[in-house]
Amino acid sequence: MPAPAPRSRPPRRLRACALVLGLVAACCTAARADTLLQDFARAQQHAPALRGARDAYAAALQRVPAARARLLPQVQASAGIGDNLHDETGNPLLRMFGLADHWNFLQRDVGISATQSLYAPGDDIAVTQARIGAEIAYVQLARADQQLMLQVAQAYFDLLAAGDTVRSLEHEQQATRRQLDAARAQFAAGNGTIINVRDAQARQDLLVARLIAARNQQQVAHDALRTLVGGSIGSPAPLLARARLPSPTGDAGQWAQRAARDNLEVTQARLALRIARWQLRRADSDSLPTVQAYARVDRLSTSGGGPSFPFGDRVDSASVGVRMQWPLFTGFGLRSQRRESAALLDKAQDDLDAARDAATLQARSALAGWTAACARAQALQSALLSGRSALQANRTGFEVGLRVSTDVLNSLAQLADTEREERQARYDQLMQSLRLRFAAGRLDERDLAEVDALLRQ
Repeated sequence: MPAPAPRSRPPRRLRACALVLGLVAACCTAARADTLLQDFARAQQHAPALRGARDAYAAALQRVPAARARLLPQVQASAGIGDNLHDETGNPLLRMFGLADHWNFLQRDVGISATQSLYAPGDDIAVTQARIGAEIAYVQLARADQQLMLQVAQAYFDLLAAGDTVRSLEHEQQATRRQLDAARAQFAAGNGTIINVRDAQARQDLLVARLIAARNQQQVAHDALRTLVGGSIGSPAPLLARARLPSPTGDAGQWAQRAARDNLEVTQARLALRIARWQLRRADSDSLPTVQAYARVDRLSTSGGGPSFPFGDRVDSASVGVRMQWPLFTGFGLRSQRRESAALLDKAQDDLDAARDAATLQARSALAGWTAACARAQALQSALLSGRSALQANRTGFEVGLRVSTDVLNSLAQLADTEREERQARYDQLMQSLRLRFAAGRLDERDLAEVDALLRQ
């Protein structure tokens, strides 16, 4: 039998093309990786809630000149034309002298008027309220932006955690498959039992089901982030393994004070309280007189339409003066409005107190969550070292017959769970630090940039 021909190596040009294609594919894969700041920038352009807050702020800014317009001169022009019927058929004198007892005439009226408010305290208060309303709209815009930061960061880390779970289960599945092969080899050699084989097979089947669920959860997390971004996304840049996570400065009392003072919900409630106070003053001012200067010019002309009375007339009039209006009795309406404004003022104060309590609790909870996440991450890092040692010991014991397959599989599963929990604790640590700054009203893009710097680009 002739010897087989030796395999020829691929041409050098073909190998170079393959290398170039591999490098291009690697570059494309790396280019598709998304950072936290990139996703947030895209979400800012897409998020309907944030765009709505921008529109609301733009509308609130226009309420200020609209309220100020009542303090400026008001000029109006008017014009009218009407056909009139004059009927005096019941007048005997007209019949006696043979005069027409009914006729039509056309009336035209053209005028222009101007008014200027001299004293109207309610209009001045309305301008102040509009300005405060614009400040509230800006605070709502800032809060919507900060909420979007939290949503994007949470969705980003949820996707990272889901990917970690999938990869961890895949690695565990590979290790379990190797353990299954080892158990079968020992059983075939007569050194093992069928129990070890069946335990490994059962664990392998369970991992298949868990991996299906994990991939589904990864797709759900991917869709959640894609919805926030408003388009396709790449793979999220993972967190550096030995990254030093940011640590908030200050104790719980200090953060609670900051939250009670600077939280955006508290700021909004404080501004709403100011509006309520001005509204009560406005209700008091409604019972005061208002003074207005006016000037008016009119031209009234008529033309007759009957043969007996072919008359026409034109009257020009002009007037200028000052008008005062003072409500003396309005059916107790003003008194009811003042009582309503007083009740709304009390409600605004209650809302401010509730916002302060909620912000304080939010800050304390976030700081406690951050502290717990830090301690949990440190404990899990120690558990990882112990888990790796336990796995190696169980594998060695299985090889020499001192351990069964179940011991090795349990060590594998425990180590995989510990790795996932350790990563999740680090994600929770980052999220709690962001939530803490959000509770204190101090979250901005610099905080996201600090977190983004911890991601592997």
